Amino acid sequence: MSFEQQLDRAHQVLTEKGFLPSSANPLIYRVVRKLGLKVPPPQFCSFSINTLLGTLWFGSLWGLIMWFMQWESLGVSLSYAFNASLVTGLFFGVMMSAWYKLSAKRKQLPSWGEI
Repeated sequence: MSFEQQLDRAHQVLTEKGFLPSSANPLIYRVVRKLGLKVPPPQFCSFSINTLLGTLWFGSLWGLIMWFMQWESLGVSLSYAFNASLVTGLFFGVMMSAWYKLSAKRKQLPSWGEI
């Protein structure tokens, strides 16, 4: 089975189990797939991949918003801004990874290999 077929089947399983389309196929996962990486839906990804993707997108977005809304005018250093964004993104990434694993377990989803 090709990755695309497996992905379609995974989305079908997620829909059948009651997941919302936005939860089954979040924007960051669609962007990463468009870049050519074969990433399954978050409920089937490893904890580390979910953490990495959550950290990257949320930390970057939050850091940019904070920089232009507050930090620049306060004279915050770039190293502080980077570290704060990284820690905030990491916290978000870990929490979202835990949520995806918990929801997959709660809804008794099969593993990615079983799809």
